[in-house]
Amino acid sequence: MPREFVLPDLGEGIAEAQIVRLLVKEGDRVESDQYLMEVETDKAAVEIPSPYAGIARKIHVKEGQTVNVGEVIVTFDEGTDGAAAIRAGSGSDRTPPIPAKSPASAATRAGSVSDRTPPVPATPAAPQPGKSVASAAPAVRKLAREMGLDIDTITGTGPGGRITREDLDRAKSGPRPTAAGAPRPADDHTSAPPQVRTIAAPSAQIPGTPDKDKWGRVYREPINQIRKTIANQMSRSAFTAVHVTHSDEADITELDRVRHQLNKATNNDPKLTIMSFVIRATCIALRKYPIFNSSFDLEAGQIVYKDYVNMGIAVDTERGLIVPVVRNADQLSLRGITAALRGIAERVRTNQFAVEDLRGGTFTITNVGALGGMFSTPIINYPEVAILGMGRSRKVPVLRDGQLAEALMLPLNVSFDHRATDGANAARFTGEIMGYLQTPAKFLLD
Repeated sequence: MPREFVLPDLGEGIAEAQIVRLLVKEGDRVESDQYLMEVETDKAAVEIPSPYAGIARKIHVKEGQTVNVGEVIVTFDEGTDGAAAIRAGSGSDRTPPIPAKSPASAATRAGSVSDRTPPVPATPAAPQPGKSVASAAPAVRKLAREMGLDIDTITGTGPGGRITREDLDRAKSGPRPTAAGAPRPADDHTSAPPQVRTIAAPSAQIPGTPDKDKWGRVYREPINQIRKTIANQMSRSAFTAVHVTHSDEADITELDRVRHQLNKATNNDPKLTIMSFVIRATCIALRKYPIFNSSFDLEAGQIVYKDYVNMGIAVDTERGLIVPVVRNADQLSLRGITAALRGIAERVRTNQFAVEDLRGGTFTITNVGALGGMFSTPIINYPEVAILGMGRSRKVPVLRDGQLAEALMLPLNVSFDHRATDGANAARFTGEIMGYLQTPAKFLLD
């Protein structure tokens, strides 16, 4: 008897998901709780298990398709007659389910990780059908398919052996044959001199499906769910909040010296970063200037001040920009902030976070300096009223008491909603943060 399986409810507020990868084919026998497909929502990437055991008679979706919660995604035939009919109509045997990973293969994979040099096949192998056993994010699996790589033959160098984009790049750039079985020509001094060729700079792999417009070749790729969410959120913020950015630079020479002393004294347990101090300084400043820890409700005619500081930290991931929240950050010590930062960054980058980890923020910090930029105009994470962007710290010559000296300067860029407050307050708020960063002994007072 055929049974229909619909896309289940994936969490509060999630109405649709994008199909990233199908893990079964029509005609495959599926066991209960076997994964059917990988989907991506605006919050996370998840694998959908089968509630039934039987034959997948009809797959109603395809990779790249966006499906609403409640739509039919697979029709199952739980009878053996239906299974025989499907196999007979296919004209060929279907691929059996992939067996569990053997201890020998796990040991081989673990041994190759210790070498830190992933094995590279002579030629990229075509991905095999069925459930992949590789540890990798859906975006990395998709890129592997586009690059023609079998992700199960690649050893990951990420946390827990997770495969990263860099691992794919190394596998793709491995040795290749000169031609389709053609031998290399022997050295012959009588042969014609080689032609001079212009070597083009290497270009990145372009994702998407090849197409053409009136000027030449293009590639088209569906927008994934998290990018849609980012686009909608940024558009809402840009066209609702009145953005103004205040920029300044903090002299963190003394802070950096103190930080290194603390890390040496504690044997890097935990290893304090500049971000830890910036978060602590920002929490103190938010308590003194609560307008920047609020939301602006024009329709209700209210400013909603938050009596808690939930710090959003922008994290760059393979799926896009994710902003997990450190709750009650103002109640944490420098040690606590550092531990919380390490924990949320690891969970986000390995897709081990919950939807609740992204909610309830009152202020956001983003660090473009990690990628080399100094100044930016960060977009407010609406409905918050402000965001702090950190630039790249750099050593510059300065005058101190008439003497030329070297200073480590950290650019700070505060974007704020001009409907909620004014530039003078933004300057005072930024100055408050700078005061703690430039004189780290002040942390002892708060």
